[in-house]
Amino acid sequence: MRDSARDSTRPAATTPKLAAGHRWPLGTRHWYRFRGLPLNSDLEVSRNIAGVPVPIRLRLSYIGLAALGGALGTAARFGLVQIAPTWETLSAGTVTVNLLGPFFLGLLLQSLAIGAESNDRRTLRLLVGTGFLGAFTSYAQLAVDTIIVAQRGHLLLAGSYAVATIAAGAAATWLGIFVASHRWSPRNAHRTAAGS
Repeated sequence: MRDSARDSTRPAATTPKLAAGHRWPLGTRHWYRFRGLPLNSDLEVSRNIAGVPVPIRLRLSYIGLAALGGALGTAARFGLVQIAPTWETLSAGTVTVNLLGPFFLGLLLQSLAIGAESNDRRTLRLLVGTGFLGAFTSYAQLAVDTIIVAQRGHLLLAGSYAVATIAAGAAATWLGIFVASHRWSPRNAHRTAAGS
């Protein structure tokens, strides 16, 4: 919503009109009025070309961080699934990674959302969030397990397993966000500082 009081104090030359239904191009200086919007973690906020942020996927160092985290996450998932019990092709390891992954992802991203964006935060988000936790979870394996169980005639079990795992993963994400927001909230940070 436009702030008419603020706009009315500006000279007419600095706020040219646009036709109805049009938006300011991202490259114009008027786009910077909206810099208060939430950061997009897929953008490199410290670099821009003609006022438009540069996508970090074009930077080899960031791709390397995500790949390294992905390799470690895949190895961790493989090890966990190997030692977990299996019943009707349903692995307790798959359920475990699909609950732990969303929980830690919610915890991580909510923790990184508190405070200013920095290179360290971006590195942690790519290495641990995109890379490790992205590869640690395995919803593809969940889909395969569900199809195999359904093909064996256990339709109710297959459907219940898929729905319950997805719902529990969403709840785990919310729990991670809840824990991080209460652990690192300004009120708790003030209490910690006062106690030390």
